[in-house]
Order: sequence, then C-alpha cells, then structure tokens
Amino acid sequence: MSKPIRVAFSGSGFKVPAHVGALQAIADAGYQPIELAGTSGGSICAALYASGMSLSDMKTLALTHDWSNMMSFSPLAALRMRGFCDGKTLLAWMLEHTGGKTFVDLAIDFTAVASNVANEGAFDFSRAATPDVPIALAVRSSTSIPFVFEPVAIADALLSDGGMVNNIPVDRLKVDAVPRLGVQLVSMELPLKPKAGLLPHQFAMRLIDLMLSACESTHVSAAQAAGASMAFVETGYASTLDRNMPLEIRQQLYNDGYAATKASLDAMVPHGST
Repeated sequence: MSKPIRVAFSGSGFKVPAHVGALQAIADAGYQPIELAGTSGGSICAALYASGMSLSDMKTLALTHDWSNMMSFSPLAALRMRGFCDGKTLLAWMLEHTGGKTFVDLAIDFTAVASNVANEGAFDFSRAATPDVPIALAVRSSTSIPFVFEPVAIADALLSDGGMVNNIPVDRLKVDAVPRLGVQLVSMELPLKPKAGLLPHQFAMRLIDLMLSACESTHVSAAQAAGASMAFVETGYASTLDRNMPLEIRQQLYNDGYAATKASLDAMVPHGST
C-alpha cells in the first residue's frame, strides 16, 4: 500500500523535467501525494499531476514538448506595458492538458501561489479559496514572469509570478502526521565579472534569480523548522527560459530531480519513528 505524502514544487521556468523526475522518485519510493503545492513552473507540474495525468505521459511531455510558442510576442500586451506576451497560448495549453478542471474537480488538494501586485501580497488558488476557478487559470497566473508575461486580472487582484512572494510553498501544505517534502530547484552559477557581457534577457533572469534566492531562504528555513524535508536539485546548467532545451539537458534535469528527491526520501525519518 502506498504511503501518503504532501509535496511542494518550487518555481522552475522550463526546467519542468526536474520536477517530473522528483514525482517519479516519490512514486518509486512507495509514496502517493495526497496534497500538492506549486509556484510558477512548479505549479505546472503539480497541476498536471493533480488533474490526473500519468507519470509516463508527464515524462514524455517534459522530455519532448516544444515550448517555443509559449512566449510569443504580443504587440497589444507590450503596448499595455505589462509584459511582452499575453500568455494566451500557455492558458490554452493548460486548459487542454487539465481537461478544464476546476479546483473542486480535483481528487487531491492543490494550491497554486501567485503574487498580487494590487496589495503586494500572496494570492493562493485552492479548493477552499477558489473552488470554481479553472486550475489552468491559476497556473497561468502563478507563471506570470515579470516583464515576460502580462499579469492576470481577477476581481480586485492583479496577479503576477508567485516566486516574488513564495517560490517554494512548503508552508501551504497541511501540517499533520503525513510527511511533507519541498522540491526546490537551485542554481549555483559562477559569480559574474563586473564587465561581463550579458544579453538583456540574461541580465533580467539574473535579477529574478537574485530576488527568488533572497525570498527562498526564509521559506526554506521555516519549512525545515516545522519538520518538512527538502530536496535541493542543482539545475544551474540549464536556462530557466530555454524554450528549445536539448533532449540531453532535459534528461539530465529529470535524472537530477529523481536523484535529489530519492536521497531526501531515503533520509526521511520513517512515519511513526522517534
């Protein structure tokens, strides 16, 4: 019989294969997720699993899908000065692959975290808070990378990438006797030289990574203090916004996600032990 576990996935951009590898390691270790939380790219993986996609189909998608049209330039979005892409392609793709399910339709609990620019705080999508909202719209909101995707307006909220407030939402998981695991993608890139030449989008991603790392440390420390385990997956060799990532890089991300998660699960104190 499978053992229950609660899992949170960090932001990842297009490094989704690492999270899929983590899910496979969880399954191979005999665990069954009963609750998922995700931010930005992590919300994509969590939403697909929560909506019922098989791990084999998720792996095929992660290793082969062409993400190039997800960031198509939108003149209208750019004119509104809120982003260069309107995100409609991503939303349509998520609606297709989640079957248009809303949070109340899901068999397991799922939380997607976005940032509410209107009140400068977090906005959580979940069965309790937004039961009738399509999970695809929640993912579209959570993945609204600043200046890349136009933010999503819902009621009085203006939603952007969840990584700005909580890039590893372990604290959204219920605290009880069921073990909790956070899967965080980290990047140990070499320091830049003062005059290093970076293209504008590369510099922007460095700034975003800096913002996320400052935010993450607080959440990770709090999660571990509350008894959660963490799997840290080194992914610095892959670009967050690489829409045409080579198969060998995708496979390495999958393998490293699997290995880091397996190591964390192996070190986890068994349920009921002291």
